[in-house]
Amino acid sequence: MGNPLVWLLDRLRGLAVWVEITTDDCTYYYGPFASEKEAEAHKGRYIADLKAEGAEKIEVQIKKMRQPQSLTVVRTPSRVRS
Repeated sequence: MGNPLVWLLDRLRGLAVWVEITTDDCTYYYGPFASEKEAEAHKGRYIADLKAEGAEKIEVQIKKMRQPQSLTVVRTPSRVRS
């Protein structure tokens, strides 16, 4: 984290802003940012990177929250037993 103010906001109150991007198999968190405007300005780059890697069904949310425990959460598809 480069900005000490953003780090302080995140640690003390969970007021930092994060970009949450969900795809078919993962949820990614990017941040922290000091404002929603700053997060909005950066989200396009993250979406472009994921599309270049073949990600589909991309959903994006801008959230005020504490730093997630993991910046990448991989979901395993549930298997249907016959």
